[in-house]
This record gives sequence, C-alpha cells and structure tokens, in this order.
Amino acid sequence: SRLRIKLRCARCASGPQSSHLRSRYSAAMERVSVLARHFVTETSAAGSDLPGRQLTLTPVSSAQVIKNSKEAGIKARSIPSQPTTGQASVACWGERSFPVSQSDTALVIIDMQTDFLSPEGRVGQHYKDSPILDGLPGVERLLAACRKAGMTIAHSRSHRYGANVMDELVGTKDEGYELYPSCRARPGEIVVDKWTFGAFASTPLEAELRARGVERILLCGVLTNVCVFATASQAVDRFFRVCVIEDASAAFQRDWHDMAIKLISEPQRKRGHQAQVGLYFGEISTVAEVEKALSSIPPK
Repeated sequence: SRLRIKLRCARCASGPQSSHLRSRYSAAMERVSVLARHFVTETSAAGSDLPGRQLTLTPVSSAQVIKNSKEAGIKARSIPSQPTTGQASVACWGERSFPVSQSDTALVIIDMQTDFLSPEGRVGQHYKDSPILDGLPGVERLLAACRKAGMTIAHSRSHRYGANVMDELVGTKDEGYELYPSCRARPGEIVVDKWTFGAFASTPLEAELRARGVERILLCGVLTNVCVFATASQAVDRFFRVCVIEDASAAFQRDWHDMAIKLISEPQRKRGHQAQVGLYFGEISTVAEVEKALSSIPPK
C-alpha cells in the first residue's frame, strides 16, 4: 500500500507556517527518507495521461537490512587492496593503470539507443546541436577490440525518460528504443532493460556478470553525466572495479561530460584512495589505450 503521512500537533494553532510544525515536518521527512531506502517494490501507475510508474512502498524487515549489511561487509573484506593481475594493463589518467583479462573483465555499454543519439529521437530532439555523437566512433572501436579479445560484453537500454518510465517499449521493435545500428548486440552478449539511471539497480546485470566471472568493467556510453555516472557508482557499490573510457562516452553538453569525468576520476587519485584501483569511483582511459592493451591478448 502507499505510504501516507499525516502530521498532527495540538500546539500548531498558528497554522501551517508555524516554526513548530515545520520542525515536526522536517523530522518526519528525515524518517521517511530513511525508510524509503528500504522500500523496493514497484507497480505500474494507473490512470495517468503519460506512461510511467509509481512506487508502492513495501517494507523490508530490519533483520533483512542487517543481513544485507553483514553480507556487504563480508564482501568488502574479501576485496584485496590491489586487483588481481590481468593479461594486460590499460594505461589510465594520473599515471595509473587498470588490469584487464578475457576471464574477468567486461565491456559495459550504456544506453547507445537511437532515442538518445538521433536528433529525431525522443530525447535527442531536444538537443539537436549537441556533441552526443562524439563517443560513437569510440564505442564502435571498443566493441570491435573487445569482441576480438573474447571478452564479456553487456549493453543496457533505458526506458527511463526523465520522470517517465515507458516500460511499454520493452520487448518491442521500436526503432527509437533499440540500440543504434552500429552498436547492436550480437547473440550471446548481455542486454538489460532498465528504468533506473544506473544499469545495476533495476536489472539482473550483476547476476549476469557474476555468472561469467566478471570482476572488472570497462564502461562507456551515454549520458556521461547521468547513466554512465550512475552505473559507475552502482558498480562500485557492488565491488566491481571500474574504468570509464572517456572518448567512448558523451553527454548533451561537453561541460557536463567533463564534470562527470572529473567527479569519477579525481577521488580515485586522492591520497588514501590510491590503492583502491577502480573503486573511487573509476579509472579513466581512452579507446587507444584499451586497443593497445587488448592487442597483446590472444583472441579466443
């Protein structure tokens, strides 16, 4: 059932603008925000003029929250301060490096859909003169290199359009929703459909990657400042090591792209975080460096 909050206070005779009521309201909202983080069930919205979803808040028991926290702690303690040695090493910004191998590294490509990339797309039509296609050649090159190297490849498609969740597009042949023609998935590659900005929170992507032994992610796609950034954060929350490929990612404004890359990469290089390769929140590299590293790995 929906969560409803009603505030009652006998001392609030002065009306809703009283400082006492505002204090009570603020305290209640803080409690709700804590509770909401443990409510996860979703249902389709009914009677709306626009397709979308609304959340039905279903409480998770405190015992389950404690269990999840303990499991996260066990997983965190199992992560070595340095990643396992890969078959090759990708040179990264700040004189750093990111190991890669066929067995435990995946290329994860975010939302390379016609709706975002085309000036006629549902989102792209609002940004006709944008640098959104800047990352496309890089994604095409990464796909070719990673396929040749025999690595795991995963694609996400988003049916989250701002405040709307258009789940009626999933499973259709809608051209706007589909992956851009040059970035289409091949048989055997992972494809997940998401309604959250990050690709992990609303999909089985983690389970798909774990089943293939993946521990590290080369991450690219669009939008750098929205879904790529959110996916990097969600991946790190799940203890995947991340390397964002800067020139295979793009946003609708260059400064948005640059700011996202800065926020992802600068904490990684700060004192105290430097041992945690790809975990605060990701290394940054280029397509050329990935191609160079993968060229030394014998194809499967």
